[in-house]
Amino acid sequence: MQRMIKQSIVLPGTAAIALLFAGCGESKVAQCNKIVKVANQAVTIGQDFGKNPNPQKGSKALTEVATKIDTITTDMKGLEIKDEKLQGYQGRFLTLYQSTSKGLKDTATAIDKKNLKSANTALASLKKNSSEETKLVNEINSYCSGK
Repeated sequence: MQRMIKQSIVLPGTAAIALLFAGCGESKVAQCNKIVKVANQAVTIGQDFGKNPNPQKGSKALTEVATKIDTITTDMKGLEIKDEKLQGYQGRFLTLYQSTSKGLKDTATAIDKKNLKSANTALASLKKNSSEETKLVNEINSYCSGK
């Protein structure tokens, strides 16, 4: 009888401890904050470039921004995100940053080659990325705020 009482206390206690540790993973909010922190760095790069585009540097300024975006891409890729929906947002940010970097590099190359048509095509792609970024930011903000 005494053995049965110990088992009935030990098993539920063990299960409660296991559930406690299983729940110790990063919260959705913490994971959101990690993604948003990296995304905000990308926004800052874009804003800084918009305020001071360094036209005297020409295409080199675009290449420098692309290099900074590549760093942001690496940072975003390195985040450990468990929430499936947030993993989707993370993937979309990665695609966006890779596309933006490519667009900046393509624009720089077109400028160097004095190819106006290619430059305009690359700029149109960058403009599309900007609208995609706005949509993505709104979606992740909504998800992370619980709306």
